[in-house]
Amino acid sequence: SIVGGLLKLPDDERRYLILIGMAAGLSAIFKSPLGTAIFAVEILYSRVAFEGGALLFTLIGAAVAYALTGYFSGFTPLFILPPATSLGTLPELPAYAFLGLFSGLLGAVLPTIFYGVRDSFHKLGVPDHIKPAIGGLLLGLIGIFVPQLLGGGYGFIQFALQGGAGMAVWLLLLLSVGKIVALSLTIGSGGSGGVFAPSLFVGALLGAAFAALLHVFGFSGINSPAEAVVGMAALFAGAARVPIASLVMVAEMTGGYGLIMPTMLAVSVSFLVQMELTKRARYPSLYEAQVP
Repeated sequence: SIVGGLLKLPDDERRYLILIGMAAGLSAIFKSPLGTAIFAVEILYSRVAFEGGALLFTLIGAAVAYALTGYFSGFTPLFILPPATSLGTLPELPAYAFLGLFSGLLGAVLPTIFYGVRDSFHKLGVPDHIKPAIGGLLLGLIGIFVPQLLGGGYGFIQFALQGGAGMAVWLLLLLSVGKIVALSLTIGSGGSGGVFAPSLFVGALLGAAFAALLHVFGFSGINSPAEAVVGMAALFAGAARVPIASLVMVAEMTGGYGLIMPTMLAVSVSFLVQMELTKRARYPSLYEAQVP
């Protein structure tokens, strides 16, 4: 946007520059060049639609940014999966479909909580610069009892991708849902932060919790790291309504290309469920500026 203003470019070219910058920045941060190039042209719309004319340019921007970042930090994925994490057998597919269902349910709840907290802070009769302090105080009190909810959560995402080390189902679910509250208090109060990384946390812990629950009921063959990967993609696909970008981004960020097919299934189910549940919602998506 700044560059477009300095060069006095027409509006259509400035819009393209904004999308290119978005794709390039996300590509550098999350090491996902193809996924973020798609994300930049998909995030604008609340249904499966793309700003197709900009895609070639976001591909170039994301590729250049990833190449430069990789030159300094290497080209390894952001997260590391156990070796040979992939779809095991065909009968496992229903488990991924059900994970997509639960991801769609939670993906419908997430925007409601997020914007509900924000609106509550807007109504507070205190100066705006006090509101982030109140949000920080509430989050700090939560962090005394559940410190795992503080920070970006990359360590716990990696923990879930390694199998969760036998954590109880209730604790994994608590962390998954609790992160939504922590995210909402941080940003809803006027604090600084993003929604993408915390959403990955919510999805990864949901997938790990679902795998742990299946293990409790005797389905020992379910791969917990695989469910965590698919949960990451499915949750964000529903909550943010970016199914194609989520599918590709999570595959690139984890190196989980062997999970493409079950992720396709879960992402599609999550997106459709979330769309159906939020048809009359005030805030149907995590990105309220999306248009049909």
